[in-house]
Amino acid sequence: MNRIILGFADGSVFFLGLALTTGALWLLLRARNRILRPALNVMVIVGMIMVVASATPLPLWAYLIWIISTVSGIVLVNRNASSTRSQVLACSVVLVVTVALYFAELPNRRLPEMRVSEGTTVYVLGDSISAGVGTRERCWPSVLEEMAHLRTVNFAQPGATVEGAIAQAKRIARPHGVVIVEIGGNDLLGGTNASDFQERLDTLVAALCADQHQVLILELPLFPFQNAFGQAQRAVARKHGVALLPKRYFAQVFGTDDATLDGLHLSQAGHDAMASIIAYVLRTR
Repeated sequence: MNRIILGFADGSVFFLGLALTTGALWLLLRARNRILRPALNVMVIVGMIMVVASATPLPLWAYLIWIISTVSGIVLVNRNASSTRSQVLACSVVLVVTVALYFAELPNRRLPEMRVSEGTTVYVLGDSISAGVGTRERCWPSVLEEMAHLRTVNFAQPGATVEGAIAQAKRIARPHGVVIVEIGGNDLLGGTNASDFQERLDTLVAALCADQHQVLILELPLFPFQNAFGQAQRAVARKHGVALLPKRYFAQVFGTDDATLDGLHLSQAGHDAMASIIAYVLRTR
């Protein structure tokens, strides 16, 4: 996958944009060179675009506070009539809000850990990322079974949406298992409304929790301005207290050399990389 696209998909562009915006703004505060100042203004704007386009699923109000403070800072720093004190104060406000955004998102980058008892069955609900596309590759649930020494049942089907995952979940015969939910890509690409996606995902996870399963949701790598799908996944995970695999790890799989067959569906290298990440999350006890 292209490194720029990967940077947006895994969320790293968000942090890079925060650093670029704040750093350029503080340099702009001290710069007097007529050539350097326009370049720094462009850097601030580029950084803001990177943050907004990163599709990091933070609340809208958090983005608005950061954007308003940053725009105010740019205006004040570029006004000759403004006092140095007011300019420094404006840049300080931007710095504080930026640091707050950084630490608000940072916990969502950490790899979760799930303690799984030996003999527990792992069920996979998902689409073609988990089911494969009918080629000779061993799909990652099969690789996971061998790697983690856990019985794995793969209910994933190509083209499945969250509605299809609800039907897949009904095939789980026993409670007290581990259920990995890799779903949402086809909802996103197929134009499903984000609120409908959240409602159906909530229905799915509620049913799984009622059967006392341990649930792991794979967070979607998102296209720019598709924040709502990430917000939906995080909201459902928080509501039901289930684990969420950060999108950076999902995207990391696509960044593996020769990870895909066609830019989307996993090759054997991709399936192996995915299984390795999931095996690390599922710690047997």
